[in-house]
Amino acid sequence: MTTPDPRDVLAFVGGADNVAALTHCWARLRFTLRDDAAVDEPALTALPGVVMVIHQGGELHVALRSGVAQAHDAVAALLGT
Repeated sequence: MTTPDPRDVLAFVGGADNVAALTHCWARLRFTLRDDAAVDEPALTALPGVVMVIHQGGELHVALRSGVAQAHDAVAALLGT
């Protein structure tokens, strides 16, 4: 199972200070961000295991091939939540 490094995900969404909220569904990490302009979308999309990046409903969705719950927990741990 290939999942992106949670430190890279966090860096490419603009860092921990840019994340207002983090949730997930079965295939996507869902970020509510303070500043969408801080996202490095090409770098985020190029990470191993990332299928696509989608802006939807005021959130940034990072669609993963697998391991979404594990990726969520790893990013949440870095956020201290």
